[in-house]
Amino acid sequence: MIHRKRTAALVTGLAIPGAVVGTAHAAPQATATTTYSGDPGKATPTTPSSSSTAGTPDKSKISKKATHAVREGDTLWDIAVQQLGSGEEWQRLYGANADKVADPDLIFPGQSLTVDSAAPKATPPQKDKPTTPAHSSASKKDRARASAGTLDDWIEQAREELRKNGDLVPSAAAIKARVMTESGGNPRAINLTDSNATAGTPSKGLIQVIDPTFQAYRLKHLPNDPYDPVANLVAGCRYANATYGSFEKIAYLDGGY
Repeated sequence: MIHRKRTAALVTGLAIPGAVVGTAHAAPQATATTTYSGDPGKATPTTPSSSSTAGTPDKSKISKKATHAVREGDTLWDIAVQQLGSGEEWQRLYGANADKVADPDLIFPGQSLTVDSAAPKATPPQKDKPTTPAHSSASKKDRARASAGTLDDWIEQAREELRKNGDLVPSAAAIKARVMTESGGNPRAINLTDSNATAGTPSKGLIQVIDPTFQAYRLKHLPNDPYDPVANLVAGCRYANATYGSFEKIAYLDGGY
């Protein structure tokens, strides 16, 4: 995969309810006391000041919790973005649901996941290859393109785009071999457990490219979406051509590229 990284989780559609903060109680009024300094005939009353933080709850200890039912196309990364504000928080989702989710790359429609902003981050065991979810596209754009063809169709569309742009055009067999190693043919695949994911840029899509690579090598007239099958294949092929001299050199490697 291209600059592999894994990260994300999957909860969709639920807003995290705001935390309830307890009411602060007014501190009892301090009684003035008299102290003497210098001339004993002059007394200066002083009143000790009350702490400005009295009765204020420790916000760092307040957690936001919700329960989310997984829907088709969800990933831990996407859920973390929606519910916790950052895809890199997917490990909190993983930690909060360790009893339900054995593999962070595999969550299934119908699962009920706990979203807890204070849950400890859990690190999954390292794997040589990403395991792809059994479900497929979630976005309307993905469904529209997916409904227009199969993996073989996407590969031919990508080869035509490369040809029109003047790029080296790999064989269909070479592209398919790389795709099956990287994603198993799932355009919604995301790697959440490798070094790229740890760095915050998980590899995505059919040929597993990270976002910076996708942006650098995509063709601008294609969808700006790393999960779009044709756009993903084109970016991956162009990256491999530029980095290794030709896509064919990495097409049949056992590991990532």
